Amino acid sequence: MAGLNLLVTGKPGVGKTTLVERVVAELRGRRRLAGFTTTEIRDSRGERQGFSIVTVGGERGELARVGARSRVRVGRYGVNLEGFERLALPELARREVDLIVIDEIGKMECCSGRFRRAVEDALDAPVNVLATLGIGRLPFFQALRERPDVEVITVTERNREALVADLCQRLHQASPPG
Repeated sequence: MAGLNLLVTGKPGVGKTTLVERVVAELRGRRRLAGFTTTEIRDSRGERQGFSIVTVGGERGELARVGARSRVRVGRYGVNLEGFERLALPELARREVDLIVIDEIGKMECCSGRFRRAVEDALDAPVNVLATLGIGRLPFFQALRERPDVEVITVTERNREALVADLCQRLHQASPPG
């Protein structure tokens, strides 16, 4: 039996990652956590050059970078699938936790079939999941949105502050089934 599966979506830049980071900071020490967040890599001029993956335990790796040599490309970014999978997949496979955080289920991450399967396995597992989901029309995104065991929450500038407290309360009270 699956746990509480919350998929947070919204326009780029609305604050999905910040919301998840704030929920993780609030629950850290009170719940057993696994998973990862993504952060932007910016140059000295403040221009985005790529993305890093950071596990909730603090391990960091490069997800994608402008100009990186890779067989996998999303827009101007070369995607480091091997590095991403090395950090993300073990986190998503953990079951001795109360909450798995997945930031994000996006185009770059979904270039990995192993990642897509791990997301589905986590959503099926007796563990709670808090994930951010891209707004694109990829078939995988649509399949996740249509799952009967997930709740899709749209973040806006108006509701993002209230959502931090709401999600923290719901995830703190939710006990993983099983």
